Amino acid sequence: MISNMRDLGGIRTVCGKMIKPGCLVRSAKLEKAEEQDLAGISEVIDLRTRREREEIPDLLCGRVAQSIPIFDNVRSGVSHEREADRKAERKGPPDMGSLYIWMMRDHRDSFTKVLTAIMRHDFSSGAVLWHCTEGKDRCGLTTALILELLGVDRSVIMEDYLKTNEVSIPKAEGIRERVRAEHGDEAAESVYRAFIAERGYLEGAWSVMDEDEDFLGNLGLSEEDVARFRETVLI
Repeated sequence: MISNMRDLGGIRTVCGKMIKPGCLVRSAKLEKAEEQDLAGISEVIDLRTRREREEIPDLLCGRVAQSIPIFDNVRSGVSHEREADRKAERKGPPDMGSLYIWMMRDHRDSFTKVLTAIMRHDFSSGAVLWHCTEGKDRCGLTTALILELLGVDRSVIMEDYLKTNEVSIPKAEGIRERVRAEHGDEAAESVYRAFIAERGYLEGAWSVMDEDEDFLGNLGLSEEDVARFRETVLI
């Protein structure tokens, strides 16, 4: 079973086009994936750090895989190495909005690599799936950039981002109670906020994009790749 998994098919652009089902899929980690979970998917892009991949390997069921970390250092609040999760539970993670801003400002080259890999996927072979650990932060930002590149309105992008809470909130509530018993209320609330999706997190990333008159254009994406991608996945 794969948590927080959804096909972006059916989402409409501001021009009225629609993303084809069976092309673009986002999710959390694949440690419990089974063949039926990955039906129709031919390639997986793993956004996690090397240590995350080593501690909790994906089950790929024969799929092609690429590892493209958004960053490769332990970062409490976003990455989920055992060390990072223990630190977050003891002290609480850093402010999540600041972490989103940090990713967008300091790791835009990584997003360029990920977007290029997604756009150059051979869609005739099946869908491409990208994921981090929880399918919320690194995966959420990648998804937001893909949707913006396709011309989807930000209100729709936010709606997709917040769907993660259908999975995240029940899990976060359980973690909050455990951390409260071990480390107190302040740490518990901080950890809870780190495990859910909030509007302000994604809005922080957008604030970085809006500082640049042409953020997407300045990512250095191939115009040919972008045009082909739009033609392939939009109907």
